[in-house]
Amino acid sequence: MTTSEPLVCPRPPTDKPEFTIGTLRKAVPEHCFKRSTWRSFSYLIVDLVAVAALYYASTFFDTVAPTWLAYGALWPLYWFWQGAVCTGIWVIAHECGHGAFSDHAWVNDVVGFTLHSALLVPYFSWKHSHRRHHSNTGSTAKDEVFLPSKDESDEPLIKYTWYRAGLLVVQSLLGWPLYLLFNVSGREYSRVANHFDPTSPIFSKRERPGASG
Repeated sequence: MTTSEPLVCPRPPTDKPEFTIGTLRKAVPEHCFKRSTWRSFSYLIVDLVAVAALYYASTFFDTVAPTWLAYGALWPLYWFWQGAVCTGIWVIAHECGHGAFSDHAWVNDVVGFTLHSALLVPYFSWKHSHRRHHSNTGSTAKDEVFLPSKDESDEPLIKYTWYRAGLLVVQSLLGWPLYLLFNVSGREYSRVANHFDPTSPIFSKRERPGASG
């Protein structure tokens, strides 16, 4: 009888790669870096029309369809698709924070602030912390969120499917507000960090005036 060897994942590379971010940027066609305010607004308008159309359709669910169909299929489908489209709007506001929506900074901020505010997201404060997340992605000390575990023993239950499934549900339903309010899954600070508090240790003194909006 033969015994199977346990599968062991190879250690991820830790050496500095031979290429740089500049090398990768040069490999991308130049036209991909050109912003178009009008095209960006066209994508936004499509999403807003989809939100309005889905909402309008939902006003007929309880009057046209039988109760079992409305609550057993139509409303769940509406929740899913409306959430998917609104996530697209959230992403557009996210791109505004990166300055990718328009060449004009004020357009980015007005559109991003309006959309994120409608989705209960603090646009300016998250814009600051999210920029540092991209600057320190994967760092076990400086990344703003989703810090990788330093030791597998820190999460002994992660090997169980039921635990990963439960964690996925909790993160999907509560992860976002818990991160914004209490910095759950974020990096360690000297005190409680909060995206709605301009004096939070998340922000530098230069960022605090902007984080109040």
